[in-house]
Amino acid sequence: MQQDVVYFSQDKRVSLTAYIQPQCSELPTQQALPAVIILPGGGYKMLSQRESDPVAFAWLAKGYNVFILRYSIQEHAAFPQPMLDAFQAIAHVRQQHQDYNIDPDKIALLGFSAGGHLAASVGTLWNRNEYQDLAGVKGQEHKPNALLLAYPVITTEWMKLNIEANLKNILRDKFDDPQMISTITCHHNVGAHTPPTFLFHTTEDQSVPASDSLKFACALDEHSIPYELHIFQRGPHGISRANALTDDGTGLKIEPEVECWGDLAAAWLGRLFN
Repeated sequence: MQQDVVYFSQDKRVSLTAYIQPQCSELPTQQALPAVIILPGGGYKMLSQRESDPVAFAWLAKGYNVFILRYSIQEHAAFPQPMLDAFQAIAHVRQQHQDYNIDPDKIALLGFSAGGHLAASVGTLWNRNEYQDLAGVKGQEHKPNALLLAYPVITTEWMKLNIEANLKNILRDKFDDPQMISTITCHHNVGAHTPPTFLFHTTEDQSVPASDSLKFACALDEHSIPYELHIFQRGPHGISRANALTDDGTGLKIEPEVECWGDLAAAWLGRLFN
């Protein structure tokens, strides 16, 4: 396996870590692999380590080349900057697909919590010219081929509950702007341009309600976008892989019934990409 890090800001705060399984002479029939770009959660104020490397290693084992985008947070998180980071990362991976041994038409974006909000924003706003111009991308080079959303933030209700730490980080001086609020409310912007999407959530999530995933799924359904939705009963927010490898030491984030979400997502993505 090869590891590489690319920086998208001069101060190196925005980075893309690549875990690459290169072509192997002993596997002459091996084709370019699909890719997963991970967007960890953390409320736009931090980036969860539990939703970073441990998740990447699981997808490596499933036959994907994997990337972790550490996007703009805290005082740098004013919308649309994190989304521009993601645009540039996707375009970079697609442009360098030969070096990364990936299929440029098989790039999935996997986002957790606030990272799910970011992934859903990318999937619904990638076609807006004003954001493409800001990111320096064009056409569909920055469009993900699929979205994988893990207990994603879709509406602004969750952010309003954590107003100082989250909503103001994103909106800054446009805090009371109804148009901007609608722009970052992801299900409002679903359309024919939105990629196929896999979602999972738990009804016991006390931080981001499962209704957020339901709203996004309903919007996908209204526009005939392929999707798969799994709502599990048990499990708190931030459950990550739902096993001991990503537990936070409390034991509360170990749920065998939820652990299967990774296999379900991989099966769905495999059918989509085949």
